[in-house]
Amino acid sequence: AGLSWNMVVKKMHGFRKAFSNWNISKVANFQDEDVQRLRSDQGIIRNRLKIEAAIHNAKKILAIKEEYGSFTHWFYEVLEGDTYPLLQRKLSTHFKFMGPELCRMWLMATGRVSLEEGNKYRPSGTPEYGNALKVL
Repeated sequence: AGLSWNMVVKKMHGFRKAFSNWNISKVANFQDEDVQRLRSDQGIIRNRLKIEAAIHNAKKILAIKEEYGSFTHWFYEVLEGDTYPLLQRKLSTHFKFMGPELCRMWLMATGRVSLEEGNKYRPSGTPEYGNALKVL
């Protein structure tokens, strides 16, 4: 969508402030007026669909926590799959804007797939990830 990781990182402080310091319960309760407020916030990426997806995803995480006791339990113990393609498909059925690259990076950072597995599916022309993710 024309976004780069560099752009997202540069706006990290703005995202944190705009999305209530990543408080999932607060974000899940955002209303239409919050969407409008965020759409005018120059400190973040203001795409309406992405803002609405963040709210949807927060609600989804709370529903998973309610059903399974914790999101961590669901993510590591209930969500089945051990390959990037399978996990990416499953995650994209639960969460909005969970594209292949975001999903790949998240799965490697959380250890659900190995760096080797994730790097097999990296877009052409992008570097392999290694040392930076190994410290996570």
